[in-house]
Amino acid sequence: MKRAGLFLLLALSLFAAKGFWQTLIEVEKTFYATEPSIALPLSTKPSQSPETNVTQPKSPAGMQSAQAVPAKKAPVQSGKKPSPDLSHLADEKIAKFNLLLTIMKERPYEVDNPHNDFYNPATSEQQRSKLRTRIAVNRQYGYDLAVIRDEIGLVELQIRRNIYNFFVTLAENWTDMSQKEMLDFFKQYAKTLQSVDTARFTKAFIAAKKADDPISGKIVENYKKLRMHYLFFSEFLEYLSTNPSMLRYRSIMSLFRLDEIIDRINTIEAFAKANTHLRHIHTDMGRLLIFIFIMILAWGSSYLFYYKLYAFLKREIQKEYHETDELLLSNLEGMRRPFFILVLAFGFRLGLEVLFHPAPIPEKLAIFFYAILLGTIAYIIIIIIDSLFFDYMVKKGELRNKELRQELINLILSIIKALIVIIAVSMLLVRMGVNITGLVASLGIGGLAVALAAQNTLSNFFGLLKIIFDNSFSQGDWIETSDVEGTVVEIGFISTMIRTFDNAMITVPNAVLANSPLKNWSKRSVGRRIKMHVGVTYGADRQRLMAAIKEIETMLREHPGIASPQKVDRQMISRRSKRSRKLLSMEDKYGIKTTLLVYLDEFDDYSINILIYCFSKSVVWQEWLEVKQDVLLKIWEILDRHGLDFAFPSESVYFDPENIGESFKKAAENTKLLSAGK
Repeated sequence: MKRAGLFLLLALSLFAAKGFWQTLIEVEKTFYATEPSIALPLSTKPSQSPETNVTQPKSPAGMQSAQAVPAKKAPVQSGKKPSPDLSHLADEKIAKFNLLLTIMKERPYEVDNPHNDFYNPATSEQQRSKLRTRIAVNRQYGYDLAVIRDEIGLVELQIRRNIYNFFVTLAENWTDMSQKEMLDFFKQYAKTLQSVDTARFTKAFIAAKKADDPISGKIVENYKKLRMHYLFFSEFLEYLSTNPSMLRYRSIMSLFRLDEIIDRINTIEAFAKANTHLRHIHTDMGRLLIFIFIMILAWGSSYLFYYKLYAFLKREIQKEYHETDELLLSNLEGMRRPFFILVLAFGFRLGLEVLFHPAPIPEKLAIFFYAILLGTIAYIIIIIIDSLFFDYMVKKGELRNKELRQELINLILSIIKALIVIIAVSMLLVRMGVNITGLVASLGIGGLAVALAAQNTLSNFFGLLKIIFDNSFSQGDWIETSDVEGTVVEIGFISTMIRTFDNAMITVPNAVLANSPLKNWSKRSVGRRIKMHVGVTYGADRQRLMAAIKEIETMLREHPGIASPQKVDRQMISRRSKRSRKLLSMEDKYGIKTTLLVYLDEFDDYSINILIYCFSKSVVWQEWLEVKQDVLLKIWEILDRHGLDFAFPSESVYFDPENIGESFKKAAENTKLLSAGK
């Protein structure tokens, strides 16, 4: 669980970290945007104290007064305010310089990104053309002040372009540069920077500060920007020139001195002969053998982890029973394959670094392995979160809260998984050089079209939210609508799956269920209705019938499976009413029914009907059937004991004796007449 938190924190911190150009802008604004009377000292080496080793950057004429660095700390004179100790600011500046270098080395794709807030080559070239045109026009008409304004802006733009090109080139080539090549590269940009004639701009700046017109105000603004970029770039170049070891490429080759091993292998006579043929594919036996060794080592390590280490940890976990054993085993089983892939991919990347030496790994391959790393880590985090939710949070939550809703947990879990995937994909896009800000902006523009195209999907998602927050039904509930009846299997983002009682699976859109009236037979705590009419014959004795009715009512009130007001837990109702803090009937809200009625109800065509209306304590169908069966048998016994018979549909034929005699006489006479006629 702790590892899961660390993985998630690492992913979020990497995604939320500032980019290279945002960090550079922050450094400039923090240390160079102001006009201090005393400049900030800068140490030549990080390991030395700023007070003992201070380097004064080479500043142009006219800027010395604004950025002069005292060589020694001035002594404190009595009665005067002591000089401020700026060593902590120097440490902060060095830390920021090192941070820039770290970002450049770890995320070079952020440096080579033309869509940044510091310098955009496309738009800046248009600005340069516009400034040149304005300078020519203003010079023609003799507007010297406007010419100075635009010249300062043009030089400021040029310095920004130099800074951008410097870092892009450095990010691409620092691993291939020797120390001499790197120092020559720094000197080249320092010479270009020192060639800027800032003395004239400084005089114009001093004069413009005293004036009060728009052009002078723009001169002051442009000069401050120029000064900020100039001082930052000069001090950064000076820092790199005095600390070239900050850009030493520490690859696996240098860490394990594989260069020496490769040279020794290649000096073997058999391998030297083979190298004459391998030179056509730009490799040699030394690099090939080390590549094969690293791959065997990676495969062996992954095999040991996948089989041996897994079996050992499983045995250790199962030695003694603990409630977290299932959680540990499920995590271990789920992470076997991802770690196998991770170790194998890492070993393959190291092998390729040796194979491509001295050149770095191609960018496409680096992105491919970065995608494997991100995908594997994201998958491991998702596995751990699944285990935490289902093997820990759900079980613990059910012990504390009997009304814990599974669909709410599923929704939260799905959102967390989606966020993890979005973070991983976003980090991969940034690694590929995609401008996330522009991508988000384009998605915002196309959001309307997407929303219109996905109207039904969105309505179903909001239907899910309505179902959850209205608490109309939950997973496992028995619901009934005008079209479907069954048990809710799963409430998804788009639709709800319902298992009917004839064992068919039906998928219903959430919007349909959210906007349709439905019966939820599971939203009842106490009481499943038993309603029937018991008919006795019309020949029943009235006294015996009333005694039977009274005995049936007594039997129902005393029956352990029949709900009555005396058998309901009133404390439970009170606790729930305090929790809900609403003025409503708690018995109706939580489905508690205790009505019990036994009355002579009606005289039917063929029976005298007794109404029996009550509720079983259990709402489970099988238990309800058992209670109902027992009640029917007891009613049968009571009616037998009181000499009452069940009525059933029948027909009775009644004969009148006088009419029968006359009918027989007439029949006899008719018979005689018929005989005489013959």
